[in-house]
Amino acid sequence: PPRRISGGAALPYRIRVPLAKLQERKNLPREETRAPALGDGEQLESMDSAPDYVRLALTSRVYDLVTASPLQYAPGLSHRLGACVHFKREDLLPSFSYKIRGAFNLLDSVRREGATSVVTYSVGGQGHSLAVAASALGMQATIVLPERTPRQRRSQIERAGANVVIHGSGLEDAKREAQRLAREDGGAVFCHLHDDVRVISGNATCGLEIVRQHSAALDPLMQQKRALGRTGRFSNGIAPHAMRGAAEAVARANGHLPPGTGQSLDAIFVCTGGGSLIAGVAAIVKQLMPGTKVIGVEPEENNLMQRSLLAGHRPKLSEPSHFVDGAAVQQLGSEVFRLCDSLVDDVVTVSTDEICAAVRDCFEDTRAMLEPAGAISVAGLKRWLATRPPPAGGGPRG
Repeated sequence: PPRRISGGAALPYRIRVPLAKLQERKNLPREETRAPALGDGEQLESMDSAPDYVRLALTSRVYDLVTASPLQYAPGLSHRLGACVHFKREDLLPSFSYKIRGAFNLLDSVRREGATSVVTYSVGGQGHSLAVAASALGMQATIVLPERTPRQRRSQIERAGANVVIHGSGLEDAKREAQRLAREDGGAVFCHLHDDVRVISGNATCGLEIVRQHSAALDPLMQQKRALGRTGRFSNGIAPHAMRGAAEAVARANGHLPPGTGQSLDAIFVCTGGGSLIAGVAAIVKQLMPGTKVIGVEPEENNLMQRSLLAGHRPKLSEPSHFVDGAAVQQLGSEVFRLCDSLVDDVVTVSTDEICAAVRDCFEDTRAMLEPAGAISVAGLKRWLATRPPPAGGGPRG
């Protein structure tokens, strides 16, 4: 009988999963040749019938409503951390959040299937995005909010044209009420705003944009490198170092190329929340830029993603804290968990104080005042970099 590795359940998921794959491969019959298998690199470990998220993101209808958000260089934070840091400005999208991507893609699909009204539950952010998407598509939306939802968020959703129902003390109560309303209204569709392939693939367009925008930042240098001839000078007679300096200066002036760029993209930090954003980003990035780490960030007091990935299953937690309630759920969905368990490299937890400091960091570099859920990924970046040694040669980290 094959040997088994003991103590697997206690290992971190990024060790447990590769060990399990290695054990499985060792137990397979030997073959002279074998085609590359999913999981040998950083591709998605799944069955043949699993969704192709790259294709789904490329063919989504997200851009019927939104335009690509900028990838903005953060000079102040980059200088302080000795790294090249960029912010993906999802706060500039309609509804001020990435959530509009998945919500619009979902509702567009539901509308094409014949539905005219939808029902969901939320503490505000997801509900607002669904309301904005429904308004754009000419659909009626009903959002069930728990009693603790701030009045400002209720007003936002109502202004977007949705019906607001206040019910229960927490998310679970609101969910049951939303499901009841959908059952009673035969024409309304209950929407899961995270664990749905259409939501994940809509949010995955954020990952596609990061890949494109990072590549675009390097284009000036790559074009100059290709133009370099055997003489050691470009075709216009200018020495390489001078031309490269000019190209970098132009790119930096346009906000595309920070000091030290030219390396690969080391890591992308993503707020975990309900998991649809990090699942979508990971599904794209791990296929197109497999050397780039995808790292989740969540509050210390509500580390659902970390607990789930370490446990190897989907535990259900109590009602999440209110401070970062825009990025909180009680249990991960099965598809979100499948993707994150296979593809996410690490999960960083941060304190309330670190999140507040990150809000200030973002304001100093962008003059935008983000809510805690919008700045938490910056807090995770700072925590993660603090545990890493500086790169050899003293250059900035990518």
